[in-house]
Amino acid sequence: MTPAGGLAWLDRAAERIDRWSERASYGLFRLGIYVTMPALAVLVTLDVILRYVFNAPLQWGRDVNGLLLMMTIFCALPHAWDRGYHIRMEVFYARFSPAGRRWTDVLASVSGIIFFGLMAVQGARFVPFMIGIGETGEDLNLPLWPFMGFLSLCAFVTVMRLFANPAAVEDGLRYRVHPTSAEGGDAPIPSASDGPPEDEPAAASDEGAE
Repeated sequence: MTPAGGLAWLDRAAERIDRWSERASYGLFRLGIYVTMPALAVLVTLDVILRYVFNAPLQWGRDVNGLLLMMTIFCALPHAWDRGYHIRMEVFYARFSPAGRRWTDVLASVSGIIFFGLMAVQGARFVPFMIGIGETGEDLNLPLWPFMGFLSLCAFVTVMRLFANPAAVEDGLRYRVHPTSAEGGDAPIPSASDGPPEDEPAAASDEGAE
């Protein structure tokens, strides 16, 4: 394989990682806001009513609340990075020069890749151990290994987004399945495989008429 061929192969691999991880990131985000967060809100409300009105709390409520909260947070992590919603110390970051900000972004990306990469690997390694010992919750007789596997998956997707979008700039996303904040928020938009937007043919015909 020639050097040019090797670089082309790496470009294609990076492109596929970018496309897959961005779609996975947005899918996890929608799972969090439409499934796990509403379920958490409903369960917490129900548990409070049962506890303080009927004096009959859900014995397993605390365990399920913790699992749903963990899933909600980890569902949002990769998408939060893509949209630049992650927490940073603006009081210092805003005072950096452009070069200083670039180096800070590089340091944050490398640190995130190491941290979440180790989390993904350790979580995946811990799943067989949890299956072997049949680990369950304190009050919830439910196997916990699927949740550990889910945590590992979310951490892996986060690593892929850190690798594909190290600057955490939403405008630089190559395969967006959602518009940027300036374009209207989180409403889905056509992907690259869906063809050009409806207004493009009209614009092309206008140019031809000119």
